[in-house]
Amino acid sequence: MSTTVGTAPRKKSTRTKKTTSYPALLVTQNKHRFFFTTIPVDDLFEYCFVARRDEDPGTGFQRALNESRADDIAAYLAAGTGSIPSNIVLSAQEVSNFAYNRKTKSISFSREQAAFLVLDGQHRLWGYEKCSVRHRVPVAIYEGLTRPEETKLFIDINTTQRGVPAALLLDIKELANVEDAREHTLRQIFDRLNTDSKSPIAGKLSAAKSLANRISRVTFNRAVGPVLSSGVALDAGAENRYKLILNFLNAWDAELQDKSMLLRSAFFEAIFEVFGEAVQNTLTAKKNAKQLAIQVTIRPLARLNYFGTGGRTLLPKKAIVTIMQSALRKTAPISAEML
Repeated sequence: MSTTVGTAPRKKSTRTKKTTSYPALLVTQNKHRFFFTTIPVDDLFEYCFVARRDEDPGTGFQRALNESRADDIAAYLAAGTGSIPSNIVLSAQEVSNFAYNRKTKSISFSREQAAFLVLDGQHRLWGYEKCSVRHRVPVAIYEGLTRPEETKLFIDINTTQRGVPAALLLDIKELANVEDAREHTLRQIFDRLNTDSKSPIAGKLSAAKSLANRISRVTFNRAVGPVLSSGVALDAGAENRYKLILNFLNAWDAELQDKSMLLRSAFFEAIFEVFGEAVQNTLTAKKNAKQLAIQVTIRPLARLNYFGTGGRTLLPKKAIVTIMQSALRKTAPISAEML
């Protein structure tokens, strides 16, 4: 069983010409040959299908389609500034009557349902279809593949081609001038904590990639980002906000017997999930948020065991947060004098 790429309603085709052709570049690699070309989405989408694993356990191999991802691609293509140069990979089926004309350097195919099996790029193809602007779609089309060969090619594409690490993408957003205000603030805090001699994680943050015993920019943003948008740090001002985060980290560093815990992603994210409660509790009890005052608040938490049975495996973040959320429930305002 196979399915069309998407389920969006389509206009009824008014074409009378059953066969079409497009200029193409022939490429031969080892025993395979494929063709590079561009085809208007309106002359391609309705003739493509996807063999999904959940719908066809016998011969299907593709993942389920995420419509929100296709919507994001459609919006990006419609914005008028972006482009997607990477091609969609198709496999011509027998029903397509796919042919290559060496004299005219062009391909031809029949406009038939299920003419092409999508091997890679189903979300991009559906994004093109959902886009209000009718773009041409760059494609690479294989011919003469068996289903085992199609499946093997799908595996090869998805194991040998690796996406750019999320940490690197975050790190270069500033260069591309696409960094929003929140990301810019997080960058400043991240970079300062990584170089500040008073920071317990100075030199232990990794900006462009994930490394063992380092906190990546992705983990840092995920942990600290919510702190900036609500609670005590929201209206503290840039410098006070940084001092508050620094005091908080130094308090944990001072109280933890195992200092390396701060470099465990699950633990790092967990402590910032209780950041607001811990600071508010401290303000209520001590009337300030200096390091020593925060230490008193988190001292009992720093002494708890966050490892599972056997004491070797760190608990998931959710479990760590549950353990930490004990008596941190009151609120109080914060000012520069308190820091």
